[in-house]
Amino acid sequence: MDRTDRTDALVSHLRANHFATMTELAEELGVSVRTVRRDIADLRLRGLDIEGERGRGGGVRFARLAPLPPLQLDESQVVGLWLSVQLARRATGLPFSEDSGAGLNKVLAALPEARRQKLRQLYGRIAVGAPASPRLRDSAGEMCPSLIDAFERCFSQETCLSFTYRDRFENMTQRRIEPHGILVQPPVWYILAIDVDKSAQRMFRMDRISNPRPFSRPFVPSRAVVHEMVEEIPGVSAPKL
Repeated sequence: MDRTDRTDALVSHLRANHFATMTELAEELGVSVRTVRRDIADLRLRGLDIEGERGRGGGVRFARLAPLPPLQLDESQVVGLWLSVQLARRATGLPFSEDSGAGLNKVLAALPEARRQKLRQLYGRIAVGAPASPRLRDSAGEMCPSLIDAFERCFSQETCLSFTYRDRFENMTQRRIEPHGILVQPPVWYILAIDVDKSAQRMFRMDRISNPRPFSRPFVPSRAVVHEMVEEIPGVSAPKL
């Protein structure tokens, strides 16, 4: 997390929680208390009215009458919210899930049209299914720690991804793919892709991927590919074309 992202996260945490200790902020941001104090000093220099409380248990908050900075969400954050809403809707009987879609629509309505269009293209490539069966959950292993960052970068920047893949027979192969979409069956998810070397549609389970590496070959995402790959899977909501 670079400094700009860190200070944005600090402001967001204070906005959401009203008050936080230095220790809480340091743990949330993954930095030292000294770094948090320096970031808060910088925010004050930028004009944000942040009050401090000294003594044991002291912390910081926005001044009661201080105007809050405008809400800013990047594309990955909005897509994450959208996916959370879809998963909440799948969990029947979950409190507050009925109004989650209306809340997200208000967030989207506040964005410029160009960003809304880009976001619609992104979450139009995500298919959501019912939770994984007990058998699938039991067979799922741990995911490679670097996969999320590598996949998000390639998915959003429309570049290819390479990795080592272990199939159900324990065979290991090297793959180069165009990551056109995702199929989510929580807690398991799959990459819906075109295999560059085989020129064929393939589905890759997240826990069978290792050593993921982006490589600089661009591609044009196809929602039709995603729709075609999931339309025959029971219980899956295919993205609208």
